[in-house]
Amino acid sequence: MENAQVNLEDRLRKLDDVENKVMLIMQHAGHALEELAKDKPIAKQADAHIHSFRNVVREVETELNSHLNYLSRISAGLPFEGNVYRETVELTLSAERLKIAQRILMDIL
Repeated sequence: MENAQVNLEDRLRKLDDVENKVMLIMQHAGHALEELAKDKPIAKQADAHIHSFRNVVREVETELNSHLNYLSRISAGLPFEGNVYRETVELTLSAERLKIAQRILMDIL
């Protein structure tokens, strides 16, 4: 039981990290848009912000895919320590919101 608790805490910590990275994504996008909105934008700075934005988006996608794969495995009848329906729905909705935000930001950039 203690091992299951450690795994759960680790997964929750990773999801918290993902949430923090989503905020970082928004910051990078904002900085890139700020730079592009200037009368004389510096392309190198805008590119750096865009590059950082894309890197963090990839990290978030990788981590969310990892969580989704885990949820798929446990919902396929493999042994698991409890019911995760609510968390599954929340994660799926969060992933969809992230995809929508990513699409909007990519259209803007």
